[in-house]
Amino acid sequence: MATSAPCSLDAAVDWLRKRFDAEMARGVSAVYGLDLTGSGGGALTLRIEDGALELARSLDPDAEVVFHMAASDYFRVLAGQENPDLLYMAGRIEIDGDLSRAFKIRTLFRQG
Repeated sequence: MATSAPCSLDAAVDWLRKRFDAEMARGVSAVYGLDLTGSGGGALTLRIEDGALELARSLDPDAEVVFHMAASDYFRVLAGQENPDLLYMAGRIEIDGDLSRAFKIRTLFRQG
């Protein structure tokens, strides 16, 4: 069931912290970047290291994968109101970096 969508980068940060699945992230070492455009957007780096999540309100130039998309689309993805695969196929998400690593991120956060 879809939840209400975050409407700001701060709300998205809260969502990510609350739904991070440390158990699923055991053994994972990755740096993801989010470049969110439009209202409520901005830059965010997610650094995941063996079950721990660190968030920074900037884009790390060493991010292994960077997602470029409208903030409104990202917020709806978090809420389960948009399918990220369909957004990617429609060109509304651009991904710089390894696609298999990019798609791994969804397993590290609980939905709902």
